[in-house]
Amino acid sequence: MNKKIYIRTFGCQMNIRDSEFVMGILLERGFEKANSAENADVILFNSCSVRKHAEDRLFSNISGLKDLKKKRSNIIIGLIGCTAQNYKEGVFSKVPMVDFACGSGNITDLPEIIKDVLKNRCPIVAADKVNEKRKELFPKYRNGNFKTHVSISEGCDNFCSYCVVPYVRGRERSRRQKDIIEEVEDLANRGFREITLLGQNVNSYRDSPLRGQSLCRNDFVKLLENINKIDGIKRIRFMTSHPKDASPDLFKAMKNMDKVCEHLHLPLQSGSTRILQLMNRGYTAKRYARLVDSFRKFIPHGSVTTDMIIGFPSETENDFQKTMTLMNEIKFDSAFTFKYSPRPPAKSAELKDDVLQEIKDDRLKALINLQEKISQKRNEPLQGKVLEILVDGRNKKSPTTLTGRTRTNKTVVFEGNKKLIGKFVDVIIESVTPHALKGRMV
Repeated sequence: MNKKIYIRTFGCQMNIRDSEFVMGILLERGFEKANSAENADVILFNSCSVRKHAEDRLFSNISGLKDLKKKRSNIIIGLIGCTAQNYKEGVFSKVPMVDFACGSGNITDLPEIIKDVLKNRCPIVAADKVNEKRKELFPKYRNGNFKTHVSISEGCDNFCSYCVVPYVRGRERSRRQKDIIEEVEDLANRGFREITLLGQNVNSYRDSPLRGQSLCRNDFVKLLENINKIDGIKRIRFMTSHPKDASPDLFKAMKNMDKVCEHLHLPLQSGSTRILQLMNRGYTAKRYARLVDSFRKFIPHGSVTTDMIIGFPSETENDFQKTMTLMNEIKFDSAFTFKYSPRPPAKSAELKDDVLQEIKDDRLKALINLQEKISQKRNEPLQGKVLEILVDGRNKKSPTTLTGRTRTNKTVVFEGNKKLIGKFVDVIIESVTPHALKGRMV
């Protein structure tokens, strides 16, 4: 084709992996990678629909190409992924300069879709495969060369009342373990040292059973154990765990696997059991707290991070204070915090969004301030410790400073040569902040 492709991604790790996958299949079909939108023949936007903020940024960025589209009318602009699946034909009224919309289940068809648009110059919507299992393709392209993501499942069956994922990514479909192992072995042979296993709920991963056999409830643990045996891989991470399916069996297994990192991302969403029930989360605040206690029993020096939603419909001051109290009790290492916004067709969009915006703002600010204090306290015992760091890259604020991650997924900043990127180094921690550790190599 000799057509240059540029992809802009908004959202979660699943979107990042999908964009990487899309670039890979396009490169293998004769397209080329552009280094900017201005130099591209085809510009793709891949966006998450879970948060309204990400969606607003998406539409703003597409609209920002209006002048470029006028200047170069032959440019093709496509919207792919969750937002395309959610809006379908409605995309064209939202952002008229878009030439096609390709849903999350149709991305393996992108080479043909793009060729069709280039040839016929007519709008296309491809969003009819949301519940179909993706073809097992293994494009070689990856964004990096030492750490990467591996999807183990697609979609979700939980139907949390605020979440659009089951609607835009379909029902849960797990990949076969043998295909995942084949992919990870190939990555190890190519020099990758850290992988992150991705799924909307990794704990409900199920390997395809043999005929006559029932599904095993410990399939995810077995998958971890088999990946742990692969030579070359040094670190294994995974996300996201759902509290209703995570169990002490997983934590016990993590303790006994040397490559599985001591970090658990376990979205709480609210500290109020009443709100959790409205969210259809499937657990109580007390059960969640017991789960974290179990994790820390098996992995005392591990880190626990979470997601929180503030201002869910009917959230009272009492509900919010229960969230603050539980945050104080559990003491997360860090938390991603969000203000609630209705996301049709999720069920909570039918509820009255009755928490005033200024109250949401105040509660979010209070929660962030509390978490920063907790994060500082959680990091202080690491001062003076020597930690193994996988060097990610340069610190954008300082060309002589590098950043990396500990096994517990904490960011470390230290002086070093760029030749160390992709290497494991030992760093002694000299000072800490709520968001990062600072140190020097030993």
